[in-house]
Amino acid sequence: MKKIFEKSIILFFLTFSSCLKENIPLSNAREDYFGDELRIDGLYYQKTSDGYIRVIQFFYRNGIKIEFSIFGEKIENPADLVSVLTHNRIESELKRKYNWGIFKIKDNDFLSEHWETPINGNYLGTITMTGEILSDTSFILTKMVHSQGVFELKDIRYFYPFSPKPDSTNVYIK
Repeated sequence: MKKIFEKSIILFFLTFSSCLKENIPLSNAREDYFGDELRIDGLYYQKTSDGYIRVIQFFYRNGIKIEFSIFGEKIENPADLVSVLTHNRIESELKRKYNWGIFKIKDNDFLSEHWETPINGNYLGTITMTGEILSDTSFILTKMVHSQGVFELKDIRYFYPFSPKPDSTNVYIK
């Protein structure tokens, strides 16, 4: 009987702590974006050192961003993204809380924040990235802050026209 009680207590605390960690709020509030520093009528992509596109981002006037990684495909040319970004693929990515976030631009400064990918169902925190706008079709991320520490970056994101963009309506960001 004592073991059942102990297991029940442990299960309760694990369940309770998982719920708390899932509800970690973003530290930056969403703000509408009315600027013209970056084009938002398409997507932004990042090429990794191996020359393949691995990260896709969509930005919206309501200050929301959707970001997800593309693994398994060897895409070098952004025009080839059209064949990979199928309706089903995008719908699947939109169901993941950690793909959603916010972005802000002030002058030439860029900031974005989204949830970290959960580990064992627990969210450890958020990832904040900062950088600067290079042109209306590119920006560079220079710093990333998350639960593992602070990291310097040199990640350039490039614009590519893409339509239709997925809807920014979600249950995670108000």
